[in-house]
Amino acid sequence: MGKKAKEDFNRDGEDWYPHNYKDGFIFELLCMEPSENDIQTESALLKALAFSNRLWNGKDPKEVGGKGLFGLTDQQLQINLFLKSLDTSKMLTDYSEAAYIIHIEGKQYDEIESFRVRVLRHLRHNLKFNHIRILTDDVSTYIANQLYPEINKVENLLRRYLSKFFIQRVGLNWWETTATKTMLEKVKYRDERKDDFSDLVNEDVSLVDFDDLGELIYKQTSGFNQPEKIISKLLTLQSLDELRHFQGELQGNYTKYFKEFFQNKHFEPRWRELFKIRNKVAHHGSLFSHDLERGIQLTEALTEIIMEAEAKIDQIVFSIEEKEAIRKASIEAATELAETELEVIEAHPENYFRGGLRGLKVVGKITLAEKERYITEAEMLDELEEALSAKYNHYVGLKWFVTTHLSAKNFVISASYSLANILIDKKVIEMYEVKTTDGYFIKAIRLAPEAE
Repeated sequence: MGKKAKEDFNRDGEDWYPHNYKDGFIFELLCMEPSENDIQTESALLKALAFSNRLWNGKDPKEVGGKGLFGLTDQQLQINLFLKSLDTSKMLTDYSEAAYIIHIEGKQYDEIESFRVRVLRHLRHNLKFNHIRILTDDVSTYIANQLYPEINKVENLLRRYLSKFFIQRVGLNWWETTATKTMLEKVKYRDERKDDFSDLVNEDVSLVDFDDLGELIYKQTSGFNQPEKIISKLLTLQSLDELRHFQGELQGNYTKYFKEFFQNKHFEPRWRELFKIRNKVAHHGSLFSHDLERGIQLTEALTEIIMEAEAKIDQIVFSIEEKEAIRKASIEAATELAETELEVIEAHPENYFRGGLRGLKVVGKITLAEKERYITEAEMLDELEEALSAKYNHYVGLKWFVTTHLSAKNFVISASYSLANILIDKKVIEMYEVKTTDGYFIKAIRLAPEAE
């Protein structure tokens, strides 16, 4: 250690060690209670650290000291180690004969990254310290700073994909249909994540955790996103034909799509593995070079999987059975949600009724259960016949029929749209284009010739 460093050294101040590698990495430990009785002084501990061949990779560290400084340095490894005893006389419930702060500085990332493990093993296994804590770990911070942006990118990429896929292929109320009860509850009570965007956008998928996002991918089965629903359905089956029909619902294009683009490409094990690394990053865990290398590999692979799946969204075509299963699941989810909200309102009416007017609508544009109904196939055909015979125009526009005619009779809009699409697929209703008097083309519907 140079003369200037010795002069700047302050035994009792915060900087009790020289900053030889100001642009390097610091790894600092607190270790107490060695089982070996001969490590009761700073000089004894320094010798125990200096004489380990394995710790220094066969190198011969040089001792640096003076004015109460105890340290080791190795020019080849570019690692400095300094230590000082810790005053434990004021401990309230314990007392330690020997306690030390060990401060390690490294110029090269690769060298200090592996040195951390070697010094901890030496302290625990060879010197028998019973209590060791990491105080500073610049290496883990460095790795976390490299990993976090990549993990954040792939996490947000999946959020984007989920929103696009389910809105395009299921509808606006996809969250209530697809999310598990746990996810729904989690989102409902996460006020701590509310921000300036909260009153302006739909946040649902933005408020769930990393592992929840993965579940929304690898637990998809044609709208039966909750295991208890599958079990409940199985218990109602009365014949082999019904069982085969239900198997078809679970193994249609919807499931094939997720199998082809996610399951077959090992999305689930990769996402779960990245989740473990992500937790270490988020919760200040110790990180290592293999975490960095593997984390980058996983984010790259997952990004490719998600982007390819997103590019194929428009290619998936649901079967009639799948659409019916999704519609049924959507209605069940909406009904459960409405009933829950109604219970809350009835328990605390003062929060929701002002001047005799109901001031609340349920999340997802689903109004209270007693105000709206879900249209049946027979009702839709009757209503379409009524609209056609009324001759409001020479055609019945699909949007007008659902959002005006049916809505005026308290039929839920989203469920009416989904049933109309199913009846079009079944060729019970026919959809065609009409040019309006304003010159615009709109979608119109009528009873299919064979259905009349």
